[in-house]
Amino acid sequence: MTKKKREYNPRVETRLAKADFQRLDDLANLEGVSKSQVVRDAVLWYMEHKDEVRAKPREAEIAKAIGEMTNRVCAMLARQGATIGTLYELTWRGLPDNEEARKSFHSAVHAAKQRMRGQLEKDEKALAEKMKDIVAPW
Repeated sequence: MTKKKREYNPRVETRLAKADFQRLDDLANLEGVSKSQVVRDAVLWYMEHKDEVRAKPREAEIAKAIGEMTNRVCAMLARQGATIGTLYELTWRGLPDNEEARKSFHSAVHAAKQRMRGQLEKDEKALAEKMKDIVAPW
């Protein structure tokens, strides 16, 4: 019969503040395990999830920046909408009272909307490309 060789498990020591040590002790008692087991489980969990843990602050920072950008863009669009609405109303009121003038006005509005849609698509593509450069390095 071959004698089984004893496996050596290295030891790690650390220090905790009294309050943290008490929390560790309370948790170990609550779970019915040793403090060493709680620490071992915590270290193993952290090593398994360290990339996720490190990414969280970065994700929060990106989400905050996107939220701030969104708020700024929405405020800008609201201001522009009010200005455009005013110009639209002033132009409409200044039209001669005939059908030809109204048709011409609606035609101009339609052409402006089409131009704006085209520019918006172009801008969205450019923004998507910039976002790839910003987000990809993370």
